[in-house]
This record gives sequence, C-alpha cells and structure tokens, in this order.
Amino acid sequence: MRTAVVLGLGLALAVAACNKADQQKTQADTKAAAQDVKENARKVGEDVKSSVKDASVDVNKVANDPDVKKAQSELKGALKDFGASVKKAAKDTKNEAKDAGDKAKDAADKAG
Repeated sequence: MRTAVVLGLGLALAVAACNKADQQKTQADTKAAAQDVKENARKVGEDVKSSVKDASVDVNKVANDPDVKKAQSELKGALKDFGASVKKAAKDTKNEAKDAGDKAKDAADKAG
C-alpha cells in the first residue's frame, strides 16, 4: 500500500513538473494516435465488408452454376435410389428372418 502511495505521489510530481508546452505536445500526440487508430479501424471494417461481399458473389456464382445444379440433381436422385434400395434390403432381410424362424419352429415341432 505504501509503495502505491509513493508511486502515485511520484507520478503526480512528475506530471506537475512538466511544463505547459510538454503537456500540450503529449495531448496532441495522444489525439493524433487515437485518430490513427480510428482511421485504421475504419479501413479494416471496409476491407472486411468488401471481402464478405466478394465471397458472397463467389458463393452465388457457384450455387447458380449449371454444372453444380446438374450434379446436385444427380446426387439427389442417387440418394433417393440408395434409400429405396436400403429399404427394400431391410424388408427382404426381415422376411427372410421370419421365414427362417418359421422353418426353425416347424423343425422343432417335428422333433418334439
């Protein structure tokens, strides 16, 4: 605590020891630095906005490309066919399992 008080007092004395011209120069430098930061932030914002707009245009070009639309349609058809095949295979497997169960039951009934 004592160290903080001594440092604060030392800082206050150092600031008070600066003449008016030094204080005005420091204030002007601070304002100039703040203005530079603000301008650079604005430029970065514009760059990001421009990049996003360019990316959006590129995505739209790809999405509307006739070859992409054709591939999308073909993929949709292939997935639909695949789904139908899986459904049929599941149904066939179920029926075969039922038939095998019936045969096993008949064989057990004959044996018993």
